[in-house]
Amino acid sequence: MEILPLRPRDLLHRAIAAVAPRRRFLRHGPAGSGSACLTFDDGPDPEQTPRLLDALAEHGVAATFFVVGSRARRHPVIVRRIAAEGHAVGNHTFTHPDPARITARRLLAEVRHTGGLLADLMGRETTLFRPPYGRVSAPQLVGLWRAGQAVVLWSEDPKDFAGCSAERLRAWFRARPPGEGSLVLLHDDRPHARLVIADLAASARARGLEFTTVDRWAEAGPGPGIHHGGPPGRGGRSGPYPCILPRQGR
Repeated sequence: MEILPLRPRDLLHRAIAAVAPRRRFLRHGPAGSGSACLTFDDGPDPEQTPRLLDALAEHGVAATFFVVGSRARRHPVIVRRIAAEGHAVGNHTFTHPDPARITARRLLAEVRHTGGLLADLMGRETTLFRPPYGRVSAPQLVGLWRAGQAVVLWSEDPKDFAGCSAERLRAWFRARPPGEGSLVLLHDDRPHARLVIADLAASARARGLEFTTVDRWAEAGPGPGIHHGGPPGRGGRSGPYPCILPRQGR
């Protein structure tokens, strides 16, 4: 096994997570929370999101949805339903650009545009923001914090967007069940996540865990937005912050 160096972006994110309060930067939940978070990006989707909401309601699971503003504008009823059913709603920009290819000013304009739209739809503001692709530069981060945003990344990524089937996703979670403080990245514009909600709910409850929303973690206290039991990405969990990567075939 070869130990590979972390990319500069990963080093930046790890350093920030080590010192920033949870109300400003999260990539894992607090130790001792007894909970995990399911988060869904890139919706709302007119077919998949309502079906996912049905599954979450059936199994009593709370979740956090990071919505794209242009899609929220086309499907306002779904956004209102997400909020009305007790889930948290976060900002995922208006057009889903790659933050690495745009300026801090452009990113903030997208965030403000979507934030205003969501406030109109829900009757309240959201301060949760997830950058597309998990990419955010230092100038963008400073601008986001000045705008009152909490930047939310993730610790677990089963890559359900990458041609995954429901059975493969189910097997991924069997091998890597969400634990205390897990912040799971999924997508509600794909059909697979809703088909594993029952299994995730049963597994979590059998281990004494509940699913909560990211805003509750952000409000839980001033501690840093990392889990002190070890860095996410170790032990085979896919995600943007691996510490030790095995190189196969050598």
